[in-house]
Amino acid sequence: MRTPVLRLLIALAGFLPVTSSAVVIASGDGSGNITAPPDDPGFANIGTLNGASAVYLGNGWVMTAAHVAGSLPATVNFGGTNYSTQSGTFNRLNNHGTGGMTVDTDIVLFRLATDPGLATLNISASTPTVGSPVVMIGNGRDRAAGPTFWNVNTGTDPWTWTELPDSTGANEAGFKELGSQSIRWGTNAIDSVGVNADAGFGTVRSMVTVFNDPGTTHEAQAAVGDSGGAIFYKNGSNWELTGMFNAVGTFSGQPGNTAALGNATYIADLSFYRNDILTITGIPEPATTGLALIGAGLMLRRRR
Repeated sequence: MRTPVLRLLIALAGFLPVTSSAVVIASGDGSGNITAPPDDPGFANIGTLNGASAVYLGNGWVMTAAHVAGSLPATVNFGGTNYSTQSGTFNRLNNHGTGGMTVDTDIVLFRLATDPGLATLNISASTPTVGSPVVMIGNGRDRAAGPTFWNVNTGTDPWTWTELPDSTGANEAGFKELGSQSIRWGTNAIDSVGVNADAGFGTVRSMVTVFNDPGTTHEAQAAVGDSGGAIFYKNGSNWELTGMFNAVGTFSGQPGNTAALGNATYIADLSFYRNDILTITGIPEPATTGLALIGAGLMLRRRR
């Protein structure tokens, strides 16, 4: 068992500028998947905001992480077009006194002043089982073309990571993150459910995915800039918005701007907040509702 260090997906200290791009994917050289996948769950609905990500829900409403928005932002970009926000529409979701959770959560909604002409997303009404496949879309950092290898000494506090020229003598591998940016999609599967995660901006009922090797075809891990991005689950023949990127779990002493095998992505479970989202936005219930995601345990299995 390794206990992850929970980190937000946007630089916070001093509110330094953030250079962001897309989810880190293990397939190919990591530069692909910047257009919608063949079975598109809603690629165009993911936009950029304050160096991170946002999701267009429908009826003019946008969702992102509170630590991304800060306060009502001036503009959000979808498909290369900037959209102004409507004043007086900033809504921070709360946990309604659920035991062990803060009042406010790290999820906010606000409305655009003009309609971007994007589709309305269906929000999951319940939680898929562990092992369910998901598509992850966000504006986090790209990865270097090739993998990085380390020898990690777990006998020190923090752990000592020594980068190696190749896999000889390595007991950990992953990818370095770059500074270029683009919205990208990847895949993963739900590893665990039912976690109350708090990275400093309020408790979020979350699910967790783990960056595994081997994993899914386009195995993905969240990177800086993905906060506020979307996770989709296919319920039967229908795609549903089931989660939102919130934080990552890294290992003790792990070098900054890296994604290592065994890292975790913490994803807000939107089924837990669905009633509030629909009430605030006025988005109608679909004719048929499906599954949604719920969070994961804070102790993550190390899988090779």
